[in-house]
Amino acid sequence: MNMKESLNNYLEYADSDDELTYKVRMEREWDDEAYTTCINLVTTVINDYKETDLVPIPIVLFFTSGIPYLLGIISNPDFFINTTESYKELVQSRQQELQELQKKFFSGELFTKE
Repeated sequence: MNMKESLNNYLEYADSDDELTYKVRMEREWDDEAYTTCINLVTTVINDYKETDLVPIPIVLFFTSGIPYLLGIISNPDFFINTTESYKELVQSRQQELQELQKKFFSGELFTKE
């Protein structure tokens, strides 16, 4: 099976300095634009592969190690030193979204065919 364009786009993104976990780790701050890009790329890949009954390994790794890594960083109280309350609320809402997305991944809900 040939690699779909969406997976190729995700792999290019994952290997770049714009990748969400890389940015959060290196810059020690939340980048909501990177978050949106990441989630859009991941969901596009999942949607493209729904009919194949396959889940590309890089996507599995995002859910099994990428999300827990991100959640670990942003759960640390030190992540919010010298930040505003609205920044903290944004990051915490994104944290809940990531946890919900991960739950849907593990339950198989993300792969339900229409």
